[in-house]
Amino acid sequence: PGTMSPEAFLEEAQVMKKLRHEKLVQLYAVVSEEPIYIVTEYMSQGSLLDFLKGNHGNILRLPQLVDMASQIASGMAYVERMNYVHRDLRAANILVGENL
Repeated sequence: PGTMSPEAFLEEAQVMKKLRHEKLVQLYAVVSEEPIYIVTEYMSQGSLLDFLKGNHGNILRLPQLVDMASQIASGMAYVERMNYVHRDLRAANILVGENL
């Protein structure tokens, strides 16, 4: 949970479980006893930050980068439609799957 209290984190996790969109990582479960764990969909390529800093970042072309940005925007537009705010959107918090 970082600097967030366990109670606030669990409350936010319950909201996150309700969000369902093809461009959002699916939150499957939350272990509410300390230590708190969340169970999410597996994203094989890890964070976007690590992905871009690694070998993949050097071979991506502009059309692929624009497509990735479009996918992120699609997910965030859904979050907005659901009246939710991400609050920490950055490359380290964006996960990359097998199909980019």
